[in-house]
Amino acid sequence: MAMGKKTQVLVACAALALTQLHMVSASLGDDLDEFQHCVMKCDIVTCQGLEKYSEEEAPRELAKRWIREQKKYHYFDEPPFSLDLRVIGWECLPNCDYQCQRAVTIDRYKKGEEIYQFHGKWPFIRVLGIQELFSTIFSIGNWFPHYWGFKKILSKIQTESSLNNKQFVNLYFAYLIISIVTMCAWFFSTVFHLRDTWNRERLDYFFAGATVISGLYGIGTRVFKLYLSENNFKRFLFGSLIIFLYICHITRLLIDWSYTYNMQANVFIGLIQNVLWIYHSISSFSKLRKSHNKGSPEYKNRKLIDDLKDKEINWTLIPILLVGSITLGMSFELFDFPPILELIDAHALWHLATIWPAIYWYDYMIKDVEEGLKVKKYD
Repeated sequence: MAMGKKTQVLVACAALALTQLHMVSASLGDDLDEFQHCVMKCDIVTCQGLEKYSEEEAPRELAKRWIREQKKYHYFDEPPFSLDLRVIGWECLPNCDYQCQRAVTIDRYKKGEEIYQFHGKWPFIRVLGIQELFSTIFSIGNWFPHYWGFKKILSKIQTESSLNNKQFVNLYFAYLIISIVTMCAWFFSTVFHLRDTWNRERLDYFFAGATVISGLYGIGTRVFKLYLSENNFKRFLFGSLIIFLYICHITRLLIDWSYTYNMQANVFIGLIQNVLWIYHSISSFSKLRKSHNKGSPEYKNRKLIDDLKDKEINWTLIPILLVGSITLGMSFELFDFPPILELIDAHALWHLATIWPAIYWYDYMIKDVEEGLKVKKYD
């Protein structure tokens, strides 16, 4: 009967996820004539790209004039680039793209016109060659809590292994996978925000998806008690299903890259994961409440608000706070706006908002295992 209720939770979550899916529009800046013309001109005069264009696209006499003007006025940066650009990985044509984004944006600022995105991003000011300074900094900031969590979980695994406590090792290992995958995700997020390339973008998206689905494996292992030795085969099947779904997801993207599909898949799995964390949190709180107050003479008169204020009980509700904080942080993505000081956009603030919840996740998971499973206060 209990398993049936949990299955109903998943079904309800799936229905909720389907209501949250929305479409992503293309960037308007990409289609601006002045932007496309600027990139072509820069490509011809600095990257020797004249042969890419037909006589109609770039009349040869006009191109020769552009080259003469470039030699005289140096409108565009020319290779070899400065050390910071070379270290970050900037090449000639992408550098032209960046310069033209900035030129068009500055012109639109002066004319009081709307600022457009290019290739799905705002035209940020580059700092020391870094394309998105604050998204890069906040991605690094997100990496450290998961590294600290990795060290804590690994220490617990070593301790429980020495005591031959296999079920605790099984659950801690599921949490260790989350920390490893998430560290990789934030590493590739950092690399991607340093300088946007197609391969870096793919790695960023692939590992972001891996983070979401590894989180589902972790909380699924906890909620459905798959860490128990008698459930070893069920845990193997669940893990195999997770891997299979992830391979299908990556294959789908490699065959036909779709930002909309990627977003839909991550939202769907993420909502299932969040519902399971909330379910586990409320269930643990309810059980600990009864266990904590059962022997107390004041139990009958004790109110819910009293337990919500009790630190020995209310810590079980931490996942609700963390899930809620992350969900609120996502609102930055929904209400996008041109970057503040041309450096900080909604996506950067979203990365900032995810740092502090990560700091508390691992401490909560360890306490949940130590008190919920080992001491059996509520599990």
